Amino acid sequence: MRTCAEAYAGARAIELSTVGRLAAGDWRFFDRIMDGKSFTARKYDETMRWFSANWPDALAWPVGVPRPAPVQQDGAAA
Repeated sequence: MRTCAEAYAGARAIELSTVGRLAAGDWRFFDRIMDGKSFTARKYDETMRWFSANWPDALAWPVGVPRPAPVQQDGAAA
């Protein structure tokens, strides 16, 4: 998740705090992770789905990071 956050921030020329606000609804989210704090599996899944849905077309998805399947409007995986 950190790899995605840093790549997204670099591609959009924004701070990690902005990525945290957008992806996780918490501007301190990635700062806390880097400080060794934990997070739930649900938050991981939600955040990674956000990255997958909002990933810039011109940016390759990070190698070695599984990309979540797109989710349809009804919540089912596409």
